[in-house]
Amino acid sequence: MRLKEFEFIEEATSILAEQRPALEVIEDELVKFFASIPLNDTELIAVTSRIKSENSLKEKIIRNRYLSTYSEPKELISDIPDLIGIRMECKFTKEEKDIFLILKKYFKCTDDRKYFYSKSNKNIRLYLYDKQPLRQKNGFEIYKIDGEYTFLNRRIKFELQIKSLVNVFWSEIEHKIIYKNTTYLLEDAFLKDMMVSIKNSLTMIDDQLLNIYTNFKSKDKIDGNTGRVEMEKIFAKILYDTIMYKMKKQLYFSIDFKKPCETIISYSMNKYSDSLEGLSNFLTDEYSKINDFINKDIDFDNEIHMENEVVFEDEFSQNVANFFLKKMNSEVPWNLFFKIIFELEPENNVDDFMNFIKFFKSSLVSEESIYNTIEKYGEYSNKIISDLYECIYKMIEKVGRIDIFYDNNIEKINKLASEGLDYVSYEFDTYFDYMEMKRVISKTITDSLIKIF
Repeated sequence: MRLKEFEFIEEATSILAEQRPALEVIEDELVKFFASIPLNDTELIAVTSRIKSENSLKEKIIRNRYLSTYSEPKELISDIPDLIGIRMECKFTKEEKDIFLILKKYFKCTDDRKYFYSKSNKNIRLYLYDKQPLRQKNGFEIYKIDGEYTFLNRRIKFELQIKSLVNVFWSEIEHKIIYKNTTYLLEDAFLKDMMVSIKNSLTMIDDQLLNIYTNFKSKDKIDGNTGRVEMEKIFAKILYDTIMYKMKKQLYFSIDFKKPCETIISYSMNKYSDSLEGLSNFLTDEYSKINDFINKDIDFDNEIHMENEVVFEDEFSQNVANFFLKKMNSEVPWNLFFKIIFELEPENNVDDFMNFIKFFKSSLVSEESIYNTIEKYGEYSNKIISDLYECIYKMIEKVGRIDIFYDNNIEKINKLASEGLDYVSYEFDTYFDYMEMKRVISKTITDSLIKIF
């Protein structure tokens, strides 16, 4: 004979499945409503939602011993406070309080001094009697508000959370590692101490990001790129810590991958302008990418699959592509570097790979030096520029290490290669004069580039 609790669980999940279509309609209306609330100067990144899954309901019934509290599963379903979960996401932790205070003003009508509603929709009510933020079992604070939605004379309960990007990121880590982790952890106290340390680090990062954002809020351009550089460093650290955690969990060892992380973030940030809006978009997008990365299953020991052939029109890009493809499926650092890029970027592997090579090539020689060469040598300029890129490729082939992607090394390559191109423009009046000395110049530039490493 089956346990009574399993019968209770089966009936409860069946009721939830029946109600799901109606819950999805309510969920959609709640998202639209909270996204439409005017927040003054505070920017809402997104309003996300979820309906409790059947597996989550099963765990909750056993964990909270609901069988001893509810005689009927239907009664339980109508009383679960987070049957629907709504989350208002903002950039910084400071803004969580700002949004909560705006909500309190917006939901100013009440019949019982506990549940409040706005004139724009009387069906949506928030329980604002509790003092916010609430303190969780882990000791950290959270803005979590119970709500009710009136639907066909029924009251469907939902839970509203207000979270910054850092707290969204943190909650995903905690949810995966501790809350939903059924592994028998002998070092449980140590793990919890580590989680507290991670949370404190994220709080510090949030403060740093807010300072950078506030500092440049009144400016149209980031002064001297200082804020941009600091932003890159912060996100490189977040990415590095995430990679190390996932790598240790799967392979039981990790490698020093700090500098490649800086290059990956620099590459990602290259797509955004130096304006405040560009900085803001980078903040939002990069946190979302890394947050998604945490939830992905990454096979660190498998080869990378390319969907189709990689083809470039110019010889340098094609040679570099072929060299990188060979390296990425034979050496761990190369494989990890491109694996991270492919996981973080939105396109398929081939498009992401080609976009990165275009970025890499453009970072190796200054635009000014290329422009000066074109202006002086006209139709012959492409041959001179191609010769320079051939020197760079010989260096890449000779060095053969992922060090060629490090930001500081790219700066050195750019400086030396640009000086070489400027020297040619300054020293030789015609392309034919250059051709007489081409072999010597190419060897000198190639040797100098190799010496960087």
